Amino acid sequence: DYRLGPGDTLVVTFYGKESERYDVEVDRSGQIIIANMQPLQVLGMSFAQVQELIKNQVQQQLIGVQAAVSMSQLRSMHIYVTGEAYKPGTYTVNSLTTAMQALFLSGGVTDIASLRNVQVKRAGKVVSELDLYQFLIHGDASGDVVLQAGDVVFIPSRNNLVKISGKVLRPGLYELKNEKNLTEVMQLAGGKLAQGYADAIQVERFAGGKKVNQTIEWQAADSFVVQNGDHIQVQEVSSTVRDSIMLVGAVARPGYYQWFDGITIVDVLKNRDSSVLPITDVNYALVIRSDDSNQNLSSYQFNLAKAFAGSSEDNLPLEKNDTIIVFSSYEDADEEALQLTNFIDSNEDRLQKERDALVAEYQRAYLRNLVTSSKSDEPTSASKKAVVDEQALIIALHQRLLTDFTTSVDQKTPLYKNYSRFSRTMLLGPLYSRMHYQVQRLSEYPLVLVSGEVRFPGLYPRSENATVASLIAAAGGLKESAFLQRAEITRTEQKNGQLVSDYFSINLAEALAGKHVPLIGRDSLHVLTIPEWNTTVQVTLEGEVRFPGTYTVRRGETLSALVQRAGGLTEYAFANGAVFTRAELQKLESERMLQLAQNLRREISSRMITGSGNSTSVSYSELNQLLSDLTNVTPVGRMVIDLPYILSGSTGADVQLKDGDRLVVPSQRNTVNVIGEVQLASAHIYDGSLSAQDYLRRAGGLRKKADDERIFIVKANGGVEMMANTSWFGFGNSNQRLEPGDTIVVPLDTEFKDNMTLWRDATQILYQTGVALAAVATL
Repeated sequence: DYRLGPGDTLVVTFYGKESERYDVEVDRSGQIIIANMQPLQVLGMSFAQVQELIKNQVQQQLIGVQAAVSMSQLRSMHIYVTGEAYKPGTYTVNSLTTAMQALFLSGGVTDIASLRNVQVKRAGKVVSELDLYQFLIHGDASGDVVLQAGDVVFIPSRNNLVKISGKVLRPGLYELKNEKNLTEVMQLAGGKLAQGYADAIQVERFAGGKKVNQTIEWQAADSFVVQNGDHIQVQEVSSTVRDSIMLVGAVARPGYYQWFDGITIVDVLKNRDSSVLPITDVNYALVIRSDDSNQNLSSYQFNLAKAFAGSSEDNLPLEKNDTIIVFSSYEDADEEALQLTNFIDSNEDRLQKERDALVAEYQRAYLRNLVTSSKSDEPTSASKKAVVDEQALIIALHQRLLTDFTTSVDQKTPLYKNYSRFSRTMLLGPLYSRMHYQVQRLSEYPLVLVSGEVRFPGLYPRSENATVASLIAAAGGLKESAFLQRAEITRTEQKNGQLVSDYFSINLAEALAGKHVPLIGRDSLHVLTIPEWNTTVQVTLEGEVRFPGTYTVRRGETLSALVQRAGGLTEYAFANGAVFTRAELQKLESERMLQLAQNLRREISSRMITGSGNSTSVSYSELNQLLSDLTNVTPVGRMVIDLPYILSGSTGADVQLKDGDRLVVPSQRNTVNVIGEVQLASAHIYDGSLSAQDYLRRAGGLRKKADDERIFIVKANGGVEMMANTSWFGFGNSNQRLEPGDTIVVPLDTEFKDNMTLWRDATQILYQTGVALAAVATL
């Protein structure tokens, strides 16, 4: 259908009696001239017509010759692209160029161009209008026309525009042409996705000089007229799975299960072998049920092991949207990991990640009331940071509720820093957020507290028909040290607008044996410890005793009795040098050491600031290192005792033993040690005729920096005595007698000054005194 014009070139090939090839061009008059033939007028004819014309003329004019006609070159022509083109201007194109190709040549369109009314103008008249949406959306290029020389492709600016966002196939900006209602506009965007919420399509519109919002149901989309500037938003359907059963926690296959009328626990968890993990606590599990009217939570406790065994009481019937929570037997993640080491392989590792993802989704579902608006309703692939933040929120909320619940929280109870993913704290924590707000609407507090000798003390949701026995099961059971004859319940109720607490005792053994002892919200159960349960004491004997080792002693047993149980001392024992240490004294010494370091650091800092003393001659880093070394010294915790006197039968000197006590009896010693600021620190054979002064002489005497006023003697049993009758410049006239194992300590004089420093300070003092006297004399 191509129309020939001046400049087009044809290839005419003769075959038959003659064989020739001719390139002929349409001249300015519209004719073509072929050798040995009359000129042919072809201007405005289609290519098909020209083919037929040439073939007929060749057969008539040249007998025995036939012709084949094809196109060689197309003519060039000038067209114009104007309006909102990226590069408007004049373009030289071939004669087969279409309007759409002209758009590509001009680099496309600007941001404000219309894609729905591209016009082709010829001789001042519009000969074609091109709607690019038909081509871009439906692939229909029928509106594209072949241009002629001098044609103008005009791209006008856009008219009405709407924005479509949210859950649609192609969100974006769309120009309106013939679309009037919401249904037609949504078709431009490909329609809504399956997860798009059709019952509340949001439309933001500018009307009357203000911005308004409208909500349109999908059924009314045909009658809703769309206007210029509208913003249509299709929201996402809630990610909460409805009409199903959610299974979460320490199970083999967590997830969502189909609900049907009559479904029970065992229908979801088939059996113990295939449905739960080795770490699962089969004695305590919960069904959480939400009241559709006000979203209040109710909890139903059951024993999973009994449900597997066929107990109809524990094989609870389930309702729509129930959540089954199965807990781990461990609270601490490290303890749980030890049990899982032999269980999780490469495939189970993947399943473990799926379990964790479901737990994170479960936690978000119950934490939405507390999470700030910056945390959106994300899918299960939430970032690790968000999961960590939620875990911290769970633990903080648990501690806050525990503190609010009772003012008698034991502050010495250790708090786990690394909770197991399926622990009671991490799985019950999200429920606390809902129950915390539920308290404001209900008269009954939906939580109960258990403390004392149970495996997992803390807060628990009060289940329907809760009893003492069910609460003990929730807390993981009793410890071996639990006292069964008596337990205490604290009941706090509102009376006359005030909270009143009552206390009453129960027989715990009877309650566990089947006696119905009901609990109400805010009840606190305290399980007592068996009297004198922790009365056994571990004491270690080392050294020169006949049977050294660690002994378990009764409460109140004495040191002399224990040594007698150990067979007494050997003949080589040095009783005077016995070292007795106690754990609580070691802790006390450590605290005193830290306090001393703090006091010294405060004093040194004060002197450095004021410039007093000699501390400025030493750098702060050196002093700080010295104090750090001081605090790093391991305390001994020694208690000074007179072991020979104790063993002689003196009850007044005897020591009642405590857990962690340690007695070390060394072998016989026959030496006296001299240490500190002496010429030669050494040990000397004990000589009863020698005094402390004699041993100092044998050590070479004192050094120049020795503090001769504070020489002291450390006795073999750990006692300390000051050396008597000492003087500045000698050893005095002390005749103090020593005993084997004693140590003479000569300390350093911390205020010592050498001669040069002494003379410098003395000269300065005399000079300042002379200046002062001269000043006084002039008065």
